[in-house]
Amino acid sequence: MKPLPSRLKIALLSAGISGVVLAAFGVVMWVLIHDLRLQAVDREIRTLASRHPGLFAGYGNYERLSSSLEFTFGEDFTNHIILRLLDAKGRTLYVSQHWPSGIDPGKLDLTLEPNASNPPPASEGTNSAVPRPISGPRGSGMGGMGHGYGMGRGGPPPEVLFTKPPKFFTVQTATSAWRFGVLGSDDVTLVIGLNQQEVEQELNRVRNAFVLTLPVALFLVGLGGWVVAGRALRPLKSIADTAEHVTARGLDQRISKSSEDPEVTRLIQVLNRMMDRLETSFRQATRFSADASHELKTPLAIMQGELENALQSAAPGSAEQQLFSNLLEETQRLKTITRSLLLLAQADTGQLKLALETLDLSAELDAMIEDARVLATDLRLRFDVQLPPQLRVEADRALLHTALFNLISNAIKYNEPDGKISIQANPADHKTVLTIGNTGPGIPPGDEGKVFERFYRVALSSSPPVEGIGLGLSLAREIVNAHGGELQLTENRPGWTCFQVTLKPMPGSG
Repeated sequence: MKPLPSRLKIALLSAGISGVVLAAFGVVMWVLIHDLRLQAVDREIRTLASRHPGLFAGYGNYERLSSSLEFTFGEDFTNHIILRLLDAKGRTLYVSQHWPSGIDPGKLDLTLEPNASNPPPASEGTNSAVPRPISGPRGSGMGGMGHGYGMGRGGPPPEVLFTKPPKFFTVQTATSAWRFGVLGSDDVTLVIGLNQQEVEQELNRVRNAFVLTLPVALFLVGLGGWVVAGRALRPLKSIADTAEHVTARGLDQRISKSSEDPEVTRLIQVLNRMMDRLETSFRQATRFSADASHELKTPLAIMQGELENALQSAAPGSAEQQLFSNLLEETQRLKTITRSLLLLAQADTGQLKLALETLDLSAELDAMIEDARVLATDLRLRFDVQLPPQLRVEADRALLHTALFNLISNAIKYNEPDGKISIQANPADHKTVLTIGNTGPGIPPGDEGKVFERFYRVALSSSPPVEGIGLGLSLAREIVNAHGGELQLTENRPGWTCFQVTLKPMPGSG
């Protein structure tokens, strides 16, 4: 699986952390709002219980309470408020006509704690119904309508005793939830229930609003993290862009200094100093390789001339002739190595000079294949050649010959008896594509990326050692690259290996 970019990771991490925090905050706030709403309902129940004390104190005309509630809350109050009044023995004195069928009064816990001793005096506007003594004669009064405690002539208004601490609880039915408050004294117990449908709807609206706005908030947080990460990683992008141009031909590239961040500035300074050391070391190594290769050309040429003369002077079939012949082969091998190292050193420094001319690639390959057939005689190799006539390219004749013949030589060296070599060339998409494939054991798995390394040689345990020093493919790739082309290993499997060379053709070739 491809790893995610750091910028995307930061954005997702910001959104994830914010999501967890916001979700936890939402849950806490929802619970807090739920508790506050329950407390508000409880206060409303206390207020209802203390709003008409005279109606409860007289144990009569309870319909006046219903009329009063209907007047206060509207005709639909019966769907939201229910009442039940019990005497000291638990007998029902009054019950609302619309008491829900799903609530069994017998299953409700209506017991209250004993009377509180020395209850504090009531203050107007509080949420509790505090006990105060009932005073005044029992009579019709101004507001009693002849039932219950009323306002006696010239007497104070009667009040009901709620001396016990109230109890509040919630009952869930199939259709809705009810919040009950139980208030009372030694003589009377009042049960008031409020439908929490509106409270639940309000809480649901809060929850739905939070759920709907949470994705938007997370998107904005993620977008903010993306922007912030982009600004924070901008210096690293500059470093990466500069590092991509640091090659053997571009070691003079340096990362521009940045004053945005001290840590990034220090990193840039360290990398620039490291590239200074790399450039110095590389220049010294390539200069040594080029100088050594150049200086060895003359002594090797003299040695080759002397050995050729000595070989001609030696008696045929003598030991001296065999010795001089072996020395001449090693000298020629040294000359090949020296020339390869010199070309590689020039390629590394961008000084590989090309003597470009128009070449008939088909004719050049025909000549190489004729030489290759001679080298492949002992292995009895078959050649499958498919070359269009007069396939022209613009190239350096000697260097391109070196590169292509190295590929053909490898196809012979790493082949098998009675094997096959395939050489095909075709113009395609304004390019010339040349493929060279061969039978054989192939390249060991995992070594495909090493075949173009210098001095790398494929180790085949089941085959005899192959002549060479491991510079052929690396030199061929440098030459092809110098021509603006590309050399690739396109296929590697047991029994078949294939390399592909892509060159720019001459205009009008085909």
